[in-house]
Amino acid sequence: MITMRLVGTPAAPDDLRELLTAHFDSADRIEHLWTRVDGDRVDLVLFVLAECEAEALLTARAVCLRAIAHTPRLAAWRLSDIADAGDGSEFW
Repeated sequence: MITMRLVGTPAAPDDLRELLTAHFDSADRIEHLWTRVDGDRVDLVLFVLAECEAEALLTARAVCLRAIAHTPRLAAWRLSDIADAGDGSEFW
């Protein structure tokens, strides 16, 4: 389970989950994506099949960056820096 955050404007598209999952590839081994929109940020939880947490984190990051790069409606969005995301406790 990997948590990430997207930040940007304007408001996140209603079909954000579908926009992201459209860029998943079977080689990414992502089993599930959970999203929560809160104003100008989107919390993501990705369930990734991987040998270790580092591999899962790299995969999740790559998938998000790929979706942002190839989806015009996400052009104003970016992955937040770790310093922006806090300790992750706000997800729960």
